[in-house]
Parts: sequence; C-alpha cells; structure tokens
Amino acid sequence: MFKWADYFGENNTLFVVDAKKKGNVGRFLNHSCDPNVQVQHVFVDTHDLRLPWSSFFAIRNIKAGEELCWNYGYSPDALDPDRPPHRQLFCKCGAASCRGRLL
Repeated sequence: MFKWADYFGENNTLFVVDAKKKGNVGRFLNHSCDPNVQVQHVFVDTHDLRLPWSSFFAIRNIKAGEELCWNYGYSPDALDPDRPPHRQLFCKCGAASCRGRLL
C-alpha cells in the first residue's frame, strides 16, 4: 500500500494529481526518462496559484500511435541510494537515458 509520508515525509504539503480511479485522457500518459511531452500549469477562470490546470505540450514531433510520455520530474540528485527496496520505485521506461529509478 502506498503511504504518502513514506515517500515525501510527514510535513509535505504538495498537491498530487492521482487519476487511478477517475480522470480524463491525461491519466493514460506515462513516465519516460526521454519524454515527448512536457507539463505546464495554466490558469483558467482564476489566477489562484493553488488551482492550475496541468496541460501537456509536445516537445518534439510525435508519430501517430506513439505513446505520450512525460518526465515525472523527480531529480536524480534527490534519490536516496539507501532507500529500502520496498520503498523504491523502479523505472522501466526503456529509454537509453533511463535513470533506473523514479524514487
């Protein structure tokens, strides 16, 4: 079972978008260490910095039928090499530049 505090600490106040049970087509975008789209926050009907819409934009030409992938943005420098195996999240994107781990 995923526990937020196990990955990000007890006092973390980040917002999370979790489309496991409900969402739009964006829920089908996956991670890649060599992405073809990037996420940008845009504001619709509000300027409240807490309420951006996450929007995806192509960063290179994408072939018809190609999977849309973005880099989840975890910094390789932030990866704890001593994180216990049951708390590691391995990357299997297959990119030549794959870091091997998300967390």
